[in-house]
Amino acid sequence: MSLDPHSGVPLHRQLAAALRARITAGEWPPGALLPPAARIGYDYGVGKATVQAAVTALRAEGVVDVERGVGIRVRVQAEREIVSVPRGALIDARMPTPAERRDLDIPEGVPVQVVTLGGRVRGVHPADRVTLRLR
Repeated sequence: MSLDPHSGVPLHRQLAAALRARITAGEWPPGALLPPAARIGYDYGVGKATVQAAVTALRAEGVVDVERGVGIRVRVQAEREIVSVPRGALIDARMPTPAERRDLDIPEGVPVQVVTLGGRVRGVHPADRVTLRLR
């Protein structure tokens, strides 16, 4: 997929879409490293800032992780756990606090599901690993 600077869609979004499509097609399976950012920029004819913006978008979507000193890796989706939620509970989705990200080992870009019952928080669950089921 080539990028079109005249399309009206920012180049970093076009690049993110192109990389996402290649990941979805299985060219880079879960756990695989993408080419180095410099190579991606060369292949698509864009600069470092465009590649960084595209990777940042994919990271925020939970598609890739960036490991310092290693590279850009396709995120391996965790096995899902089913958690029962009592009737009457409210479930909200939001981005985790830094403490929640650390305590729950949540990668950047992954939201949490917050279960509240009777005005009290009953649980905070990583959205990429937990499915909530009504009891």
